[in-house]
Amino acid sequence: MTQPLTVGFLPWWPENPYQILLKRELNKLGVRVIGNPPLSFLRLLFGRDGLDVVHVHWPHGLYKTSWQFLHVLIMLATYRLLKNNVVWTVHELDAYESRYPRIDAWFRTVLMKLCCRLLVHGEHTRHEAQTRYGFARPIDIARHPSYIGWHKDEVTREQARQKFGLSVTARVYLFFGHIKPYKGVEDLIEAFRSLQDGDAVLLIAGKPLNEEIKGKIASLALADLRIRTFLGYIADDDIQFFFRAADVVVFPFRNTQTSGSLILALSYGCPVIAPAIATLPEYIDADSGILFDPTHPENLARALHEAASAPLADMAKAARQQAESLKWEDMARVHLTAYHAIGGSP
Repeated sequence: MTQPLTVGFLPWWPENPYQILLKRELNKLGVRVIGNPPLSFLRLLFGRDGLDVVHVHWPHGLYKTSWQFLHVLIMLATYRLLKNNVVWTVHELDAYESRYPRIDAWFRTVLMKLCCRLLVHGEHTRHEAQTRYGFARPIDIARHPSYIGWHKDEVTREQARQKFGLSVTARVYLFFGHIKPYKGVEDLIEAFRSLQDGDAVLLIAGKPLNEEIKGKIASLALADLRIRTFLGYIADDDIQFFFRAADVVVFPFRNTQTSGSLILALSYGCPVIAPAIATLPEYIDADSGILFDPTHPENLARALHEAASAPLADMAKAARQQAESLKWEDMARVHLTAYHAIGGSP
């Protein structure tokens, strides 16, 4: 009987549904997943580490101190030398969401050299890894699955709007997700303020990166009474109210490779407005959303205006259908194939 593969997820964030759902599907395929396995030099040297594959997800989450940084770097280099079994899911190629962008950018460059294989969420990221970083080893595309069924979805549109005191005729735009500089929330506020629409409402929901950003967003929002902010952690049970109240969800990103929040919007059957960058056009088309060119600032405002006359009900159905096609079992099978190529045979 073939021994099951054992994979270590680094870092393991137990509150992150992405890793939980992926682990669940991999377990069904016979893959044992260990979150944050201890990286011991002696155990590795004597063949007792027990890991067939070392799977990095978010590199910047592997260290908080210089000692942790050095330890992780040495251990990954040792795995590369002794086992050549390091793989990285490239959620983001750049380090723009990190606290130490220069260190993190350098570490990502080194990680590229240590990996025997990459997993990405779209063709764009694969092309970037090959051309920008010169990565010549295998790259597998694992489409980002939906979050259908993960969060509660029990309230009606009317109940959701009643919670926020919104009329049934209001045209509700929503931004949902962590608020960081690269996500362009300030750009969204400016674009929304240019709309001459008394029925338009903008909800901004999410936890800011720091108090400075929180204060800036709150201050900008005060200039327009149609903007309502919810600047803090959004409880899981409350997420459904925001998406059910919304007509369209807006992602004014300045940079990204992929977006879990965008996938969440599709999972709730919400049309989206997003920039035509990176992998986003691989998940959204004209039936399920509105893509805009972010190189011209006025295009975001145009997209918001276009949504006012768009067939949003039909787009909502297309968004839900797109989400239903993105399955965790499909992603898990891509991972299993990659793992077998790295750490064992089928």
